[in-house]
Amino acid sequence: MKSRRLIIIFLILAAVVLSAFYFLNRRSTDQTSSSSLYVPEEPGIAVEAYRADFGSVIPSIEASGLVTGKQEAVIVSETRGVVEEVSAQIGEYLEKGAPVLRVDSSVAELSMSQAEQQLKSSQIDFNSVKRAYDGGSASEAELARSRGQFSGAEATYEDSLKRFENTVVKTPFAGFLADLENEIGTGNYISEGVRIGKLVDLSAVKVNIFLGGEEVQRIRKGASALIRTASKELEGRVEAIALTSDRNTGSFRVVVEAPNPYGEAIRSGFSADVEIELPEKDSVIIIPESAVLQIGADSWVYVIEENKAVLKRVGTGTVSGSRIEIISGLNAGDSVITTGFKSLSDGAAVIPEYTTAEEE
Repeated sequence: MKSRRLIIIFLILAAVVLSAFYFLNRRSTDQTSSSSLYVPEEPGIAVEAYRADFGSVIPSIEASGLVTGKQEAVIVSETRGVVEEVSAQIGEYLEKGAPVLRVDSSVAELSMSQAEQQLKSSQIDFNSVKRAYDGGSASEAELARSRGQFSGAEATYEDSLKRFENTVVKTPFAGFLADLENEIGTGNYISEGVRIGKLVDLSAVKVNIFLGGEEVQRIRKGASALIRTASKELEGRVEAIALTSDRNTGSFRVVVEAPNPYGEAIRSGFSADVEIELPEKDSVIIIPESAVLQIGADSWVYVIEENKAVLKRVGTGTVSGSRIEIISGLNAGDSVITTGFKSLSDGAAVIPEYTTAEEE
């Protein structure tokens, strides 16, 4: 009886031990299984972001052209003769009326002296006939003939005086002597009408650009404009807009002019880009231009949705400085990514850091 009781106690203890071992082994297996199924959450990519908002943009039209001076003139000889002196050099700034060169004036001076004597003689004769006519001793025909001789002598003198003055070639306005013909030198003979050089007034500069019909309708005389050369930028205005198109190209000439504080640092013939401002556009959705990606012919942006980068196609409009107008595909308040595109793909997790308009 006693031995039977011991057997029962032993069986109960064995069952308890086996149950405990099974429970502990099952728990360890569950933990191992659970650990093997755990996938760590993907870390996000740090990016800078911007919330699209309403704002204003200033549209513009851009074109290119060549710089010219405010005034430009080809200097030509108005007389003939041997050059006695060249008074100016290429690149020199000359005031209005400054001498460029002087031609031998001896023949012109002699002609002027003879014409002056003839004028004085004709004037004396005319005065004498006029007195006689007033006294009734000269006819009207004699008076008319004397007046005609006097007028002819006066015209001859004026012409000879002009020819004498033309022996000194002078500048028609203040400016830089842009070039001087190689054959213009002391001792050379020049003829009337020969090109001597070119004078350029660079106190202001002009750029002629050519626009299509649709573009030219959007601008107005007096509109603000920027002229950019390789190293300088000038603020100016639209001075003139052609009313007819070029017969060959169909484009319209637009003249932009700007004051030039840089002097000869900006020269006639320089290439320049011109940007003409159009009326401001208000209450449009704008984002940094850096947020827009060009993929093929379309524009795309990464929009943040639930901390994921989602690639969306957008329609773009006016570019104003570092901003661009969005005309379709975004709403005000949408968050767009502005940096970190190399590491991004559609659907990638991101950690955005938002920037303001001032920071952009």
